[in-house]
Amino acid sequence: MRLIIQHKTLYRYDDAPKNLIQVLRLWPRSDAHQRVVEWRVIAPGKLTAFTDAYGNMSYIHVMATPKMEMALLVLGTVDTQALTSGVLGVDVGDQGVPPIAYLVPTPLTLSFPKLDELARRTMPDGLRSEWDALALSKVICQAMPYTAGSTDVTSTAQQAFEGARGVCQDHAHVMIAACRSLGVAARYVSGYVEAQNSRAAASHAWVDIWLANRWISVDVTNEVFASEYHCRLAVGRDYLDACPVRGMREGGFVEHLEVTVAVQTLLA
Repeated sequence: MRLIIQHKTLYRYDDAPKNLIQVLRLWPRSDAHQRVVEWRVIAPGKLTAFTDAYGNMSYIHVMATPKMEMALLVLGTVDTQALTSGVLGVDVGDQGVPPIAYLVPTPLTLSFPKLDELARRTMPDGLRSEWDALALSKVICQAMPYTAGSTDVTSTAQQAFEGARGVCQDHAHVMIAACRSLGVAARYVSGYVEAQNSRAAASHAWVDIWLANRWISVDVTNEVFASEYHCRLAVGRDYLDACPVRGMREGGFVEHLEVTVAVQTLLA
């Protein structure tokens, strides 16, 4: 499958800010099932490439005197292959931290008694296969249906779960917390998905789960295994580790943000 992707982030400020710095994780990972054909990250100011601790190709974006309007633009083409039951493969040669690091909880993915009980009730014998992982994702989505605008980027797994609704970020955080409560490593994945194959927007999030010495990729929001319709950008312990754009600035007063993402598919 060939995915043609365009991602534009437009910032508008009430006043011109100063000293903007961002981390951009907007370059597809070099995973076995996907290959970058062409990719460009276009931004004003200075871009410095680096690879972060999780093996994500990233940029530091710096501007000393941003204008009142600023745009980040990503244009690219990626060839993907189908995954069998979400299997990414054995973690041999995978850059970044070892799977055991993804057992460590974070503030956004802390488990809690209600989720611990749901995970144990759903998987009384533990999480042993990719089909167990898919079944757990379905239970999570039943407990908190996809609801656009119901949470924000600061919402924790517990807040979203107890609110009984969420978006892809929340589904990923709750799934990660549930897996870890069962003693299974899991990590957050940011990326894109072809919109006709998703309940969510084209900018998306899902999870990788470490089972039988391999990563299994599950799109919790859509209750399916990740597939050739998914393009992976970054992985991490939670949203903050893998989000496409994260940064800070001085001044600017209120920030107005507009994000548009389009994913088209062609047969490779």
